[in-house]
Parts: sequence; structure tokens; C-alpha cells
Amino acid sequence: MKPFFSIITVTKNTEKKINLTVASVLSQSFKNFEYIIVDGYSSDSTFVKINRYSKNKKIKIYRRRDKNFYDGLNFAISKAKGNYISILNSGDIYFSKSILKNIYKNILANKNFQFYFSNLIYFNKKTQVKRIWDNVMLSYSLLDAFKIPHPTIFLRREIARKYKYNDNFKISADLDFIFRLIKNNINYKYLNFFTVAMETGGMSTGYDNIFIKLKEDLKILKKYFRNYIPVFLIQKLNKIKSLKITQDLVYSKYVKKYVNYLILSNKKIL
Repeated sequence: MKPFFSIITVTKNTEKKINLTVASVLSQSFKNFEYIIVDGYSSDSTFVKINRYSKNKKIKIYRRRDKNFYDGLNFAISKAKGNYISILNSGDIYFSKSILKNIYKNILANKNFQFYFSNLIYFNKKTQVKRIWDNVMLSYSLLDAFKIPHPTIFLRREIARKYKYNDNFKISADLDFIFRLIKNNINYKYLNFFTVAMETGGMSTGYDNIFIKLKEDLKILKKYFRNYIPVFLIQKLNKIKSLKITQDLVYSKYVKKYVNYLILSNKKIL
């Protein structure tokens, strides 16, 4: 049977995170998916941990030297067979066991769209929820690219293959990718519920890469906006407003409980 979803994780040297992400995928109640994991020749025990899942028929494991994360992502997309692609970075998790089921139902109910996105939660290493990205107000213009959290996107496979990620960017190719989708009239649907919990300190949110990201963001904006400096400043201000800084105990308690569940379920799998 052809998988409905292709879930992709591209990773390198994430030995402390990878098991949680894999457990999140395997815990999904909707089972019509394939899971593609690409390791960029990790120097730690990441690949060893990934290889423990090799007997699972849903999981396809690749190890290759890549130019960067986005090169690995394009490779994984070229191998995908599912109708829709979801990218789940190492350390990130689906927000519950029913995410794929809920996305599947929404796609069937809203068939005229080529990609879907939803709400995102950021949590730290202590599983405390620190930021929430929700209640998105769309303008159906290029400016929507700033409002779409990339980790929550479910995209038709043929669209992902056609446009690809520009691997000349080290950190901001996802922003460039969303801009190109909108510019080429790839229609999209916002689903107002949480699908992904993202660990802070990753490639795009880590302090070490902030200046690289700023430089790449400006280069991307220059391609799409004549007055790109004001656009850059305004969108950064709007993002600060939209990303609610929170110490939400309810969400934090839920994330912690779910992470503990995934840890236990992963031990049973292995």
C-alpha cells in the first residue's frame, strides 16, 4: 500500500534527541505512513541508535555525506513515496498520538489545498513550554511566509520535489522555500490546532547561528521586496508579538507527561 504520509527526519550528531523523535512518529495512531531518516555521517552514537529501528518496515534509513541539512532534506524528499510530506527535526515531537489522524481527516475535508500548516509549541530541555505560535491571521500575500511555522507543514510530495530547498542557504532555506510556494500560487490551509512541539536551541533558534540567520533572511527578503529593510524590521516585530512568551503550566505539564510516555514507549520498542 502506498503510504499517505512520508515523515522525514534529517539528522547529524543528535544522539540525545533522536530516540524521542522516532518514538513520537511510531506512537501515531494513524499507521499509513513511511518514516525516512537520513543521517549525515554522525560522529557520535546517533546512527547506532537509528539503526536499532532498522527491522521496522515503516522506517527507511539512509547514511550519506551531504552539503548541509537542506541537501539531506532534498535527498529524503526524492526517496519519499507518500502523498504528503512532513518534516520532523531531531528533538521535535508530534504534539500527541493523534496528529497524523487529525491531519488526514482535515486533508480529506479540505481537498483543494496543496499544503497545510498549524500551531507550534516551543519547549526547553526541562520540557517547560516557553513560546506558543498560534491563532495565525492570514493575508494571502507574500507576508504570510512570516506567519507559517515550517515544522508544522504537510505538503504534497510533487510540490516538494518541484520546488526543493535551496541548499545554498545554511539556516534560512525554509523561509525561502515558503516564499517560493506562495509566489507560485501554491494554495494553503491553516489548521488551528497544535501539531508539533519543537525543542528550543535547534539550528534556527540557537544563539550560535543568529547572525548567519539574519544575513540569510535579509538576502532572501531582498529577492521578494523592494523595501526589504522595513519589511524585515516589521516582520521581526510582528513575530515577537505573535510568539507568546509563556510559562504555561498546563501545556508544560502536558508536554512533560507526553515526553515521559514517549521515553517509556521507546524502551518497549527497543
